[in-house]
Amino acid sequence: MEPFANTKSAAGLGRRILKTLMQIPRRFANETRLDMRYAVRALLRSPGFALVGITSMGIGMGLTTMVYSTNWRLITRELPGAANAKRLAMPDKSVPYYYIEQYREQKGLFSDVAALQTGVPFNLTFQNDANEKPERVFGQLVSADYFSVLGVQPQVGRVLSPDLDKPGDAPVVVISDRFWRHRLNSTPHPVGQILRLNGQPATIVGITPRDFNGALSLNPSELFVPITAPASLAPELANDVLHDRNAREFLAMLCLAPGVRVESAESALDTINRRLDEQDPSGPLRNDIDKGRRINLLSAGTMAPLSRKLKPVVVAFYAALMGLIMAIACMNLASMLLARGATRRKELAICLALGASRFRLIRQMVREGVLLSLLGGIAGFGLAYGIAALRSRFSPPMAVPVESNFSPDWHAVVFLFLLALVCGVGFSLLPALRATKVELTPALKEGLAPPLPGYRRVGMRNLLMVAQVAGSLMLLLMTGFLVVGLTRVSGVQTKFDPHTMYLLSIDPARDGYSPEKAQALFEKLPEQLKNSGPVTSVALAAQAPFSVEDEDQAVQMTAEDPWGASSVQQAVTKETVGAGYFTALSEPMLAGREFVDQDQRSQADRSQVLPVVLNASAARGFFGNGSATGKRLKDDGQSYEVVGVVRDLKNGIVISQSSVIYLPLTLRNFARPPAGGMTIMVRSDAGADALNGIRREIAVIDPHLNIFNVGTLSGYLELSQAAERFAVNTYGGIGIFGLVLTAIGLAGVTAYSVAQRRREIGIRMALGARKGQVLLLAMREGTALVSVGAVLGFLGAFALAKMLSSLINVFADALKAGTGDPRLIVGAPLLLTGLALLACYIPARRAVRIDPQKALREE
Repeated sequence: MEPFANTKSAAGLGRRILKTLMQIPRRFANETRLDMRYAVRALLRSPGFALVGITSMGIGMGLTTMVYSTNWRLITRELPGAANAKRLAMPDKSVPYYYIEQYREQKGLFSDVAALQTGVPFNLTFQNDANEKPERVFGQLVSADYFSVLGVQPQVGRVLSPDLDKPGDAPVVVISDRFWRHRLNSTPHPVGQILRLNGQPATIVGITPRDFNGALSLNPSELFVPITAPASLAPELANDVLHDRNAREFLAMLCLAPGVRVESAESALDTINRRLDEQDPSGPLRNDIDKGRRINLLSAGTMAPLSRKLKPVVVAFYAALMGLIMAIACMNLASMLLARGATRRKELAICLALGASRFRLIRQMVREGVLLSLLGGIAGFGLAYGIAALRSRFSPPMAVPVESNFSPDWHAVVFLFLLALVCGVGFSLLPALRATKVELTPALKEGLAPPLPGYRRVGMRNLLMVAQVAGSLMLLLMTGFLVVGLTRVSGVQTKFDPHTMYLLSIDPARDGYSPEKAQALFEKLPEQLKNSGPVTSVALAAQAPFSVEDEDQAVQMTAEDPWGASSVQQAVTKETVGAGYFTALSEPMLAGREFVDQDQRSQADRSQVLPVVLNASAARGFFGNGSATGKRLKDDGQSYEVVGVVRDLKNGIVISQSSVIYLPLTLRNFARPPAGGMTIMVRSDAGADALNGIRREIAVIDPHLNIFNVGTLSGYLELSQAAERFAVNTYGGIGIFGLVLTAIGLAGVTAYSVAQRRREIGIRMALGARKGQVLLLAMREGTALVSVGAVLGFLGAFALAKMLSSLINVFADALKAGTGDPRLIVGAPLLLTGLALLACYIPARRAVRIDPQKALREE
């Protein structure tokens, strides 16, 4: 019987333990419900405090969520649907397809390797709408192993496969989920449908997973076409580009083998590239300058691949930005709760006298803070969603569309919820500990704590306010530097009325033109357009004037020195323009000449010396103050002769002035226009009739030629600068946010100080102190805090501006212009100080209304 009794006793103990464990969540949920109900009543009793707190946290969390949903998401979120995202890497520069085939043989380094071209345009028509105007969509040319390298499985149908998609097979295409939903209206049977791409049929074989827009999805792709497709469907594959060892047209997507580090793969790949370069007799000759590393691997498993050196800097910058915004908001709420706690001491003392534990009161006050933070998070999510919707409307005009829809998703909801919990506990815990540390008898008798020493005491509350003032001034100055700098250096000033220049684009290669026919079209087009009406000038270009310069695509060029001295090398950005380009922009040459029709008839092969025009920055960088015309440059085996110099032409988006080299349009450009098509620039004073005349003239040449991107230069610049204006307004809003929160926090601190010193002030007034003296006494603490915080914030802002200028080139000119503006250097501290003193003055006026008799009676 004894073993049976022991078993029964053990079973009973187990049931009791299990019952207790099951009751813990129920009890916790019940206590939370009661605490939250009381917290709601407490906030309703103080609607002004609740409104200010929710607004403060809402603004802070909204701005933080906006940063998280856009910039942070780009550099940290893995590619949707890509199972191998953590193992993906890619070189920072394109290479010949032959090199990628050699990479595939390195089985010890890579599980597999794919090739791709991104931002490839296609003229799209549907099988039943062959006579409709083509839509221009963008996709990728990919090798058949592309999806297996990424680890992407189809949503419907199949993806490309080396076993099924071979050269000579009928063209196929994989479409994105976005394409299926928006262009096919989510048709239930998309697989097997025929699309006409550049006039050629291609069969849909599959749909990618939802939200998958391809590798490098910052430029979203809607179509994925195999590189086995014919050149008539994809002009990028013409001229046997897959076997041309000088055609550096493809990006390599590498899936690292298990256990292989990026550093090891990068070193091995650099050695392979050197060997392949040396084996190519037609490749460029390398000199001592080229002995540096030629391969840098980027982490390719995110939307925006970054190098290993740059990624920590970018992550740290955005983490610091989000931390600064939330720190200001939390310090503000902590200061307000400290002030509010001073008025609740009698209430808390009564609760303690009735038997409530201090832990119970602290838990209640913390949950009030969490509720306030959660309500602020809801408001912040609405603010972040609204900012994202506005931002999507201000996407800059790009040859290849850029992803601009970064509306907060469920990741942002989870981030915001956790942020609200952490901040709610963080800003309410210290005030709760301070407020519940009371002596019962004095608190029950007086309702207030004994007075603390004056403003000279260095306490946690004062340190919080000094940090908040310093952080707010740093935020105000930094945003001011950027706003003023962006406004000063990013405006485009043309020497003519931009309403009189008309822009339009055509791409005959994707309208079915052969290379010879396309070349003939562009050679005669300028003269024919001059007959369309009162046209002042016509020019061609590979991009619209004042377009975005991608400094990441800058190339190293070297000035040839005939005397054998040390060569000058610098990074330059290439732009391709046609004859008469600078005349059309009314830009006189600083030296030499611009391109003429004869320059456009070259084949642009390595045996020719191409004429180039430099901007003033490039000319100074290569040749100092000497003459640049007639001098030679080279890069990657191609030689150039400088025929002219023009002033720096800045656009409305990129801030820092880079060195630019202008190359002439050649027959190769005419045979295969760039992704944005060939831009036609027409100057005319005929108003709206000018566009009609241009359209009629092109229709005479070929009525089926697709015309797109039609508008005026004025409209293009307006669209270009819309993104900059939105950024300026956003930065300005962040600065105002810091000002408002600082004012609220200082008002709370002053109110707290007045509440603490109520009896002292009553005694002073009973002894004959004047109202002005009492007011000065009440404001003295706030004034000291503002002064110390302003000095620290001023020094911190200039230190941060200097650091950012050295790390991020795009901010260099804006911060340089902003930090030299006396309106900011003098005005920002004065504005903050004035607003802060006003915030201190309003609650300090309560001090002069204290009735001395009531204050002494409380004693």
